Amino acid sequence: MLIELLTKRYPGMRAWLTQRLSALVMAVYSVFAVARFLIVQPNSYEAWVDFFQPLWWRIATLLFWISLCIHAWLGIRDVFKDYVPNPSVRDVLDKLLVVSLWVYLVWATWLLLG
Repeated sequence: MLIELLTKRYPGMRAWLTQRLSALVMAVYSVFAVARFLIVQPNSYEAWVDFFQPLWWRIATLLFWISLCIHAWLGIRDVFKDYVPNPSVRDVLDKLLVVSLWVYLVWATWLLLG
């Protein structure tokens, strides 16, 4: 049943499920981030550097950013579809959105893993 819903017969279901899964990843990360912040409580630049030092935490943060970009792209794309009637303007806005999200993702990757 679930596999049938993810076929081309129901095109919006894949986007819906992707957005829900990305929200789940962000929610789980947020809970762990708050808990870790309450335990470590960084209060200086060096403490913040140490806070993001473990590789597992940097990878988890990168997964959060990837999920955030996917979630934002799907959500804002739907807003553009609903509220921007002109297809050429909508296309330009979509391209600007994709470029800006890629820039943010590359920047986050460089900060976390570079």
